[in-house]
Amino acid sequence: MPKWLVKLKGEKFDLEDFPSLLQSPELSVIEENGSYYLQSSKFNTLASADEVFQRGLELIERVNGAAKLYIDNFHDVAVDEVTHIEDDGRKSHHNVLQIDNIMQRQKVSPVTLTASNGSQPAVNQHSLLESCVHLSQKFKQVAVALHFYHEDSWVNLYKVYETIRDDISEDDFKGDDILINNGWVSRSELRRFKRTAQSKEALGDQARHASKTYTPPDVPMSHSETKSLVKSILMKWLATKSDKP
Repeated sequence: MPKWLVKLKGEKFDLEDFPSLLQSPELSVIEENGSYYLQSSKFNTLASADEVFQRGLELIERVNGAAKLYIDNFHDVAVDEVTHIEDDGRKSHHNVLQIDNIMQRQKVSPVTLTASNGSQPAVNQHSLLESCVHLSQKFKQVAVALHFYHEDSWVNLYKVYETIRDDISEDDFKGDDILINNGWVSRSELRRFKRTAQSKEALGDQARHASKTYTPPDVPMSHSETKSLVKSILMKWLATKSDKP
C-alpha cells in the first residue's frame, strides 16, 4: 500500500529522542540513515502532498508545544519535505524550505506530571508526550493551547492563559476565580502576571496594549517567571483533561 512520510528538520539534539517518544499508529517517528520521518495513520486517507504537508504541520505544531512542556531546552522542529512511496518502492519528494536556529544546549531530566488529584504516577517521557498530543487531537482547546505555547512570547503565553481560562469558565463562576479556587495560581500572582502582560510601560512593544491606562505592578513579572507560571497552569489543566474519558 502506498504511504506518505514527512521528513523532519531540526537539530539532532531534538530529533533523536522522537523515535522512542512517539510510537503510536496515529503519530510515530522513524530514523533512517540519520534522517527522521513522521508517520501517521492520518496520512493514509490523504490524496496529495499538499494535504499531507498541511496535516504534518498541524501534528508537528502540537508535538512542538507538547515537547516544550515536558522537555527542557527543546527547540521546534519543522517539516522539511513530504515523500510519497509507491507500492513498487518508487519515491517522489516535495521540498519545503526551512530555517535553522542553532545554539549550544544540554539535555536535562524530564519533568513529572502531577494528576489533578495531586498524585504523581510513575510515567515516562514516552507516555507524557504521546498523551499530550493525543489530548490535542481529542480536545480542540488543547490543540489551541499547544499552538500558542510552542512560541513563548508574552502575547502567546497570555493567549495560553486565556484559552485555559475560557475553557474552564462556568455560568456561575469566572474563569479566573476557578483557576484560583482550583489552587492553580494565587490571586496576587495572577493579577501581577496580567498587569505586567498588559503594560507597555513594563514590556514595551511586547505588551498586549499600548494605552497608558494599563499600569504595571510595583514589581513586574519577569519573562522567566511568566513561562513558569503559565507552564504550571497548563500542566494542571492538561491533567484534568487526562482524567476525562
